[in-house]
Amino acid sequence: MTASVRGLYAAFAGMGATAAAIPAVLPSVEQVVGASVAPAVPALFAGLLVGVLASGLVLRRVRAMHLAAIGCLVQAIALGGAALAPTAPAFIAFAALAGLGFGLTEASASVASKAVSTTSTAAILTALTATVAVTAALTPFLVAAAAGTGRPPLVLLVVAAAQVAAAIALVVGARGIAAPAPVHGERPRGLRRASLLALLPLAIALPLYVGVETVFAGWSAVIPAELLQVDPAAAAIGTSVFWALMAVGRFVSSAMLRSGVTTRTALLMGLVTAAAMLALAAAVTPTAPTFGLVAIAVAVIGLAPTYALTVGLALDRLDDAEATKATGVLVACGAAGGSIVPAAILFFTDDPTAPATFIATAVICVIAAALSAIRVGTISPAATGSRTA
Repeated sequence: MTASVRGLYAAFAGMGATAAAIPAVLPSVEQVVGASVAPAVPALFAGLLVGVLASGLVLRRVRAMHLAAIGCLVQAIALGGAALAPTAPAFIAFAALAGLGFGLTEASASVASKAVSTTSTAAILTALTATVAVTAALTPFLVAAAAGTGRPPLVLLVVAAAQVAAAIALVVGARGIAAPAPVHGERPRGLRRASLLALLPLAIALPLYVGVETVFAGWSAVIPAELLQVDPAAAAIGTSVFWALMAVGRFVSSAMLRSGVTTRTALLMGLVTAAAMLALAAAVTPTAPTFGLVAIAVAVIGLAPTYALTVGLALDRLDDAEATKATGVLVACGAAGGSIVPAAILFFTDDPTAPATFIATAVICVIAAALSAIRVGTISPAATGSRTA
């Protein structure tokens, strides 16, 4: 494993820790500051969207590995501030800043993964996002272990230290990647029409998937609590179980890709499996909630690699120059779906465990599979100095 790949693994591991740590410490923070900090989660996602959008501009002047390191340092500063925040507004503000750093790292590290890939972008992204799932599954246990201390939120300082280490690893790894060649002549102004058409199906499928993932990640404690009628403390383990299932699905998909299964085939297998299991969950949860949870668990495993496979499939269609522009667009689309889809589901049903929730997510998976099945060839590199449509 090269230093550049190690740096990317460190960055993705740090993102998983950030994604799990902030939600996990919310009850402890509320006890410390004496006020609700529930808005910290939407603030985190809002910051993420801003970071992703900003990365598209910054990547024109800063190398992807270096920007990923900057994102890690922003997360470290934000997590340190959140750990010591004396008031709810301060904590929420630092959560938004952590999201900003997360977005910078996610977008730029995705671009860098194409540069270091020796086979396909989808293959390395699947392995990298599996690392996110592993650290996200383990981080809540770190928070639980700190519950006996006087200030459990101080566990965020540990995650901040990990982000600093990831930034160092990224800077070291950047030395092993050649700097992009300077572009002479007129600078391309955007993605070509052919590239946009190639990306369109996947740019629609991605936010649909992210929305479904957000439904089950965000309600990973609520769903078992309602279906099994367990206390909130026990139900909280559902969050770790969710991310553990995500890790299993991503590692299985990574092994499939290494064995020769194509990216599109792996993507369609996962989405179709998830759709079938969610439809089954809708049918059995009213009378057999335990079996319903098992079906949901299998669906999560099937869904797990979808993000990496979709982004990787999209980037593999483009040359390196257009991949940089497209990554920001794709990740921003995904972040938007993470907000819109859960809100739309809640508009129609206020019960996360209602059969309608599982039916809606199953239908969304079918639509995403249909969009992903559309075949588009690899787009030829643009000529130097060409204008774009």
